[in-house]
Amino acid sequence: MIEPTDPLSSAEQLRYARHLSLPEMGVAGQQKLRQASVLVIGAGGLGSPALLYLAAAGVGRLGIIDPDHVELSNLQRQILYTTADCGRAKVEAARDHLLALNPHLQIETDPEAFTLANAAHLIAGYDLIIEGSDRFATKYLVNDACVLAGKPYIGASIRAFSGMLAVYAAPQGPCYRCLFPEMPAPETIPSCAQAGVLGAVPGLFGVLQAHEALKLILGIGEPLIGALLTVDALTLRFQKLRLPRDPDCPVCGDTPTIRVLAEAPALCVAEAISRNSAEALPWLSLDASQLRPELRWIDIRTPAEFAAGHIPGAIHAPLDQIEDFAAQVGPDDDLLLYCQAGGRTVQAYHRLKGTLHGRLSLLEGGYEAWLRSRVAADTVDSTSRVSDAAFGLQHSDRSDIAGMEASMPTRSVRPADQEDARR
Repeated sequence: MIEPTDPLSSAEQLRYARHLSLPEMGVAGQQKLRQASVLVIGAGGLGSPALLYLAAAGVGRLGIIDPDHVELSNLQRQILYTTADCGRAKVEAARDHLLALNPHLQIETDPEAFTLANAAHLIAGYDLIIEGSDRFATKYLVNDACVLAGKPYIGASIRAFSGMLAVYAAPQGPCYRCLFPEMPAPETIPSCAQAGVLGAVPGLFGVLQAHEALKLILGIGEPLIGALLTVDALTLRFQKLRLPRDPDCPVCGDTPTIRVLAEAPALCVAEAISRNSAEALPWLSLDASQLRPELRWIDIRTPAEFAAGHIPGAIHAPLDQIEDFAAQVGPDDDLLLYCQAGGRTVQAYHRLKGTLHGRLSLLEGGYEAWLRSRVAADTVDSTSRVSDAAFGLQHSDRSDIAGMEASMPTRSVRPADQEDARR
């Protein structure tokens, strides 16, 4: 195993040749990268490109924490994974691909969520942190943990065609709470399935996160400390705004009120409603729902989502118009509500349960569950067709092939011909 302080090997000199030729880096800079450690929280749309460029650059020790498994819907933007990785833990697939890219690294993985229970321990083990979570609760927990530990981190947020980026919790610099002191209300946070994003946008910001990390490790350039970069990818407008430290900030201010870590309670609205309600929700699996022919299937997604694809026969009633739709429901109608992944149906249920109590069911997994069932069915059909074709070839065509072989002229093979065949 290569030690961080060992001289660069011949293979490393070839690998990092374009780094070594930079006067701002040279061998000393590459050694700094090899000795550095970076924790990447979230191996998704932001974490994927960040990890790839940190690994390619030769950052010696990388930590990856993410509780999720690779899904087909990830691959539109999470470029670290392939179709063959679907179903695998993200951290395991990420480790394999990164080591295939650069075997000189040490990679540590945690297939779990970043929580109050592990936050302080994880942050303490690395020089620098990249925050790539899509949950506000995690963003605030990362911020507070880094400020209390004195560890800088690069945070990014994206949505649709835009995003923002900054270095937080650096010495004398601002933190995330200087920009957003409190978490937004759950009802203002769209679900991950609802708030779409163009695949290249997280790629752009993940690369910028890795770039800022490399600048901090190398001590070169002007890192985004005390500044906020915003990008509108539709107009390709970049703005660099001043972001000074807030002396009244509750965690990094002159008289902080947050002195110990605490789990941020707010979630997206569907999760918040689910956790705060003791009521058991009337979920139905896809298989169970198909045994209920009396159900009227109601798609509560946006018009754009419905137009992109929906369950055949479903009625479209967008969530923001759901009460108007409910007023037209017949007295004997039982409804099955679905959205993209299940989250928004919880909101719809709580809006309608007063008037339609006992007549509502929620599709577990939403439209994505139905799509997965179709993909599985298509795979089975395709496999069956291939098997049928092979079976037919085996039993009906083999005699024809044998007859063709028997009728083909033969010739004696001379030693020279045998030698040519071996070649």
